[in-house]
Amino acid sequence: MGSPARTDLGGVDPGATGEVLVSAVHLTDLHVLDASSPARCEWVELVGHDPLWRPLLHMHRPYDALTTFAVEAHLASIRADPVGPNFHQPYDIAISTGDNIDNAQRNELDAYLALMAGGIAELSAVGCAQDASAHLAGEPWPYWSPDPVIPDAWRDLGYPVVESFIERASAPIHAKGIGVAWTSVPGNHDLMRQGTALSTAALESIAIGPAKSLRQPPDFRPVDPLSLFLDEPEAFSAGPGFPIEANAGRREIDRREWIEAHIAAGALGFTPSHAATGTIDTVIDTEHVRFVLLDTNHPDGDYQGSIGTEQLAWLDQRLSEVDREAGRVAILVSHHGADSLVNVRGHRPDRHLGDDMNEVIHRHPSAIAWLVGHRHLNRIEARPGASGGFWEITTASIIDWPSQARAVEVSRHSDGTIEISCTLLDHDDAPDGLATLHRSLARRFASTGVATRLAGREIDGNVRLVLPPR
Repeated sequence: MGSPARTDLGGVDPGATGEVLVSAVHLTDLHVLDASSPARCEWVELVGHDPLWRPLLHMHRPYDALTTFAVEAHLASIRADPVGPNFHQPYDIAISTGDNIDNAQRNELDAYLALMAGGIAELSAVGCAQDASAHLAGEPWPYWSPDPVIPDAWRDLGYPVVESFIERASAPIHAKGIGVAWTSVPGNHDLMRQGTALSTAALESIAIGPAKSLRQPPDFRPVDPLSLFLDEPEAFSAGPGFPIEANAGRREIDRREWIEAHIAAGALGFTPSHAATGTIDTVIDTEHVRFVLLDTNHPDGDYQGSIGTEQLAWLDQRLSEVDREAGRVAILVSHHGADSLVNVRGHRPDRHLGDDMNEVIHRHPSAIAWLVGHRHLNRIEARPGASGGFWEITTASIIDWPSQARAVEVSRHSDGTIEISCTLLDHDDAPDGLATLHRSLARRFASTGVATRLAGREIDGNVRLVLPPR
């Protein structure tokens, strides 16, 4: 019990070990992605220093094609040691809180589910920004090129030469699965193109087609790039292109297909009735804990979230059920947390923001925690309220530095004190592995200040969160 205790919500450090209520793993923002998809617009990263384009970042990272290998390394580490690090109880469940994939594509979803459940995950890197086969002699390649013979704009920044990068990054992964019971909720990237736009017929044609562009369209400088991307995402893929292999698997997915695929892969919590209605909100009950899963994506698009009126009423009912069961507690699960439920696109009266969500949670003494992602950083916030408050636990992404997951172990002490023990988890890839290269490049991509912010404060990492008896 060497981790520090936080008592922001009252109570005292219990010191001794209590009865373990649940042992869980929290993963988030994996971004399993098809780096060669024509429905991506990597060139935005090249102009990202201009404030005009910053609302659309990040559209590309130099380690995009390696993300699948980083995910597999994390899952392999969990499979090899499937017990909580503090209480040594086998994990009851692993939960991914969204942005499991990057561009709402069926081939990305298939790869993600193969990694989680076991199967072959294969996403080609041919035609991605690191594949300089379309390089024009006489000008530097504008992205990082691992090829030693290609002059690029990133080599002077310390990005390495990597032999056979495209071939290695395109290799299939024969995944054995995470090895414990698991489930997911969708983030904005699971259901929207580049996590921001609802797809259009024009963009779908580009996505599955035989040409890709890595360049900014000529004379393309909209007054409001984010608004234009929301309305006409296809306009961003109209730059000079080159031929690639067409792939029907790059088509978009919707909620029903997302649910059906998760059911087929064995994810917990979803039933044919969820698929029939396209409703993702569900509960997963363990002996002592109810996990309440919520879809916080905004129906009109944009990367920030909101919550519906009917969803809040449903949440209120599900938490009331737990309140009535002595000794049981509830943990909420969604992609967006309170500070990211700020989407007012469409000015819809049936959508609500973070304050309304918090108000419902604070009615229920059984609600002890809320697991979220989206922000790509480690951050734990105390949310005090009338019922005693709860802990909002945000875990850093797998795609970006520091590429970590989190063990969440909940225990109850003899006096009724609840303790949530949080431990950050790193993968254990080989020194010459692609997941190790991914982590190195992710660290390089983040400036010192950004890397520190994403890693979080000391109190956001290995820590014990105390809730007094209630």
